[in-house]
Amino acid sequence: MTDPALAVNSFDEWTQLREVVVGRAEHYTAHHVDASWRLFFFDNVAPALDGEAAAQGLLPIRDQLVDELNEDIAGLVDALAGSGVRVHRPATPGKDIDINSPHWEARATPPLNVRDQTIILGDTIVETAPHVRARVFENDLLKPIFYRYYGAGSNWVSMPRPALARGSLDDAYFRSQGIDASRATDSETALSIDGLGLEMVFDGAQCMRLGRDVLVNVANYNHELALRWLRDNLPHLRFHRLDGIADNHIDSVIVPLRPGLMLLRSPKYLKYLPEAMQSWEVIYAPETDDSNFPDYSDLGFVIPIGSRYMDINVLSVDEDTVIVNSLYPELITVLERRGFTVIPVRHRHRRLFGGGFHCFTLDTVRRGGPDEYLT
Repeated sequence: MTDPALAVNSFDEWTQLREVVVGRAEHYTAHHVDASWRLFFFDNVAPALDGEAAAQGLLPIRDQLVDELNEDIAGLVDALAGSGVRVHRPATPGKDIDINSPHWEARATPPLNVRDQTIILGDTIVETAPHVRARVFENDLLKPIFYRYYGAGSNWVSMPRPALARGSLDDAYFRSQGIDASRATDSETALSIDGLGLEMVFDGAQCMRLGRDVLVNVANYNHELALRWLRDNLPHLRFHRLDGIADNHIDSVIVPLRPGLMLLRSPKYLKYLPEAMQSWEVIYAPETDDSNFPDYSDLGFVIPIGSRYMDINVLSVDEDTVIVNSLYPELITVLERRGFTVIPVRHRHRRLFGGGFHCFTLDTVRRGGPDEYLT
């Protein structure tokens, strides 16, 4: 028997958070440095893509770094539970897992950045279409959670699973910026599928939810197909196309903190937003010092795959309370001056693992509904 009180309900980024999934990093022992990974993280890894150290294959991650990441995730879980939020965790990967399709092979990534492969849109769990081959089976470890929500009456849909064969991924965003992405695409070893061409490929972190309205970053044809699918399958919501505000994810560019107030990386991004949002108050992300990021120089070859702006990636507990990386004191000061209660939580290796607090979490239940914020 279904119970709507136990189903998903998450329409926005700021109303009271009641239930959340927090990702896991066990067995995150390597990045699989294939063409899909290189193209997805191209903005940040391009300077390191030359040379033997970044050759096709596995880029090992030291156990010490994974242990420290797990310590910091435990701190996030404690902070959320201490704020009255019910925390769910994915199943734990039992080992390092190598996966194969008929067209490629990869080392599987654990379910750490759970915001990417799923987005909750109101009462619906939407599994998205992964960009990176190593992440194709990540959501299997979230299915125990999804089935519980489905049993309670939640809707559950999935975008078509991409084959991610050779030629599936579009580098149009980089070409539009005058950037040569061949250092990523020339490393391709996957097989092609005759007649397939560009596929639907999309991450949940390309969206920001504002009640009935959803901002959707579209930087290439892979994303265009996904936007069409969202509009076709969720016609009760309004999806607003952002024209290439970034190459993919936008939660280190824009974070709505409450109606009428947003955190934004810089003024240059205002023009991408719907006209109704351009009159919102803006907190611009303060500059941070390089000393706030770990020095990996004594650990050999390490590639920070995430942006220097990763700490904009905050998580709101409610309209007045925000979880912020304790290693970004400049932002903590700015938010506290604006009257926010800040919960500082340490997060050391956010650039190495490509995710902040918003990335590591999937807010499944918030108090808000399909309200109007853009009229």
